[in-house]
Amino acid sequence: MPGSMQKNRVSNWIFQRVSNAVYSLCNIPNRLIPAPFRLMQIGSLFWQSRCLYAVACLNVADHIEDKAISIDKLADACKADKQYLYRLMRMLCAMGIFKEDEPKCFSHNRNSRALRTNADNSVKNMILMHNSPEFSRPWFSNFEGHIKEGNVPFEGVYEKEMFDYMNDHPKVSDLFSDAMDTVDHLTGLQYLQDFNWKNFDRIIDLGGAKGSKSASILSSYKHLNAVVVDRSNVESTAREYWESHLGDDVRKRLDFYPTDILNDPLPDAVSDKDIYLCVAIFHLLNDTRAKELLMNIHRAMGERNTTLAIVDAVLPEKGADLNLAAMDMQMLMGTKGRERTVSEWNKLFAQSPFYLVETVSVRSFAKVMVLKKREGLK
Repeated sequence: MPGSMQKNRVSNWIFQRVSNAVYSLCNIPNRLIPAPFRLMQIGSLFWQSRCLYAVACLNVADHIEDKAISIDKLADACKADKQYLYRLMRMLCAMGIFKEDEPKCFSHNRNSRALRTNADNSVKNMILMHNSPEFSRPWFSNFEGHIKEGNVPFEGVYEKEMFDYMNDHPKVSDLFSDAMDTVDHLTGLQYLQDFNWKNFDRIIDLGGAKGSKSASILSSYKHLNAVVVDRSNVESTAREYWESHLGDDVRKRLDFYPTDILNDPLPDAVSDKDIYLCVAIFHLLNDTRAKELLMNIHRAMGERNTTLAIVDAVLPEKGADLNLAAMDMQMLMGTKGRERTVSEWNKLFAQSPFYLVETVSVRSFAKVMVLKKREGLK
């Protein structure tokens, strides 16, 4: 295998130091605010998330342009009650989202711009998904009981695994797929710059949703091709989407392969320069299912000396920051998966037909774990 996949070591070092400093600052309220008041703040945070969800549903951010808009015009555009919308906007401004330039006149700030539907860094779809009735209900329906019994709250509410439920509810599946494309807006696409893709010819993007990650990589690396592997209902939507969102040069190098990545055969490797890419896939799976996926990938590689790249969070053994701990709780709510620690990843790989070659640092919450097949295994 070629040398290290790591690029931009200095930038990564700076990113990690700045991130640690930001996390320390975020912890200041826990040290300075009296405990009863701090607990009351945390206990009512869902009020804030529901207000944010409401403005996303009303498309408020799309109706505010470069100049401030009066609440009268904004209410007309949103087809909302003027007094109620004003009180909602006042709350959002107090939260640091939007700003009130003059009494009852609102404009964008850096946070509210990310609520616009067509913004490059839009997280609107993620907010709509997390706060939707389907994904909110498990948090409010005997969540503590499921914790006590060790059951997945989503499955306790709907009596189905999350992806089986989405297969039966296409609108929820589309909502989830759109939200997963938002992940790039949360992490940025730094892993494109920090990982050396030049050593490969084809990406096999497992669970790649509409293919935003692959499309971005292909836009930067003209020699690459990619095949995005996901459920069939995702594929049909993706092909239609890219017809109007990609140039011919990238679109002709981006293909789709509809299948269930856990239970069905995967695209076969055709070259040692293929790379199977799994971005935020393994944290959805418990160890048993994760090992099944690893075996499925191993079978697809055949005799090729192909590479596997797993992009996921790697938690410390103690003292996880709030972002990573919150992501793990999201996995607990909806799946049997988890965010894994270093030792948990090592244990998983030790029980698989792969070994860890390198862990590449990227400027996001995740790491890129590069794996190769163990010799002598079939």
